[in-house]
Amino acid sequence: METRQSFFPTAAMDADMEEANGPFWDDLIARIEEDAPGAALDGLLDVGCHRGGFLERVAARWALRTVYGIEPVAELRAAAAARLSGVAQAVILDVDGWERIPDDAVPLVTAQEVLYLVGDLDGMMRRIARVLRPGGAAYLTLGSHTENPLWPHWRPILVSMGLVVFDHSPLDILRAGEAAGLNPAVRPLRTDGWVTYRPSAARFPVPSVAALIDHHFRHKLLFCFEKP
Repeated sequence: METRQSFFPTAAMDADMEEANGPFWDDLIARIEEDAPGAALDGLLDVGCHRGGFLERVAARWALRTVYGIEPVAELRAAAAARLSGVAQAVILDVDGWERIPDDAVPLVTAQEVLYLVGDLDGMMRRIARVLRPGGAAYLTLGSHTENPLWPHWRPILVSMGLVVFDHSPLDILRAGEAAGLNPAVRPLRTDGWVTYRPSAARFPVPSVAALIDHHFRHKLLFCFEKP
């Protein structure tokens, strides 16, 4: 993926992704703040940080001093670095840059719709466990998993975009986190709210409104892995 100029087939589709992800970002932020009300969050690693939109939002909201991003696409890394230039320490790395992040570096790790692109779940969880501080947590969202009935329909679309994707079950993900020494938990990411959907412009179509609702409020999962 390092030779790609964008994640999706066009840069315009990449730009649209932030608007589409807004409701998921809002719910993720709300869940983190519910779990740790008043916590002094001073650092964050976002895996698959794309153009830095989520990092920019939470860096301002939580007054973060240090942010790390992992992003395989060079053009997206450059965009993220430019957006985060006002953060005291913003380090945007490619997928080989994990070792540049110190042990116990951050209290919080996030990754949104990334795990289906990861073949080695165990290795991913070990890297997350290494950079998390004791008492910290990783919040990983995923709807592209084998328990989602839409995954068999969406998987070929992603492959047609030139992406290499992997079939993971939610239990596979929980097991990998546990094996890395983390305490795993899972819940739906969203529990209420409007679902914006324009059928004529849908990148990933759905067969019915029922399937759309189920995706948003049942199958789009939030995993939490706490480091003892």
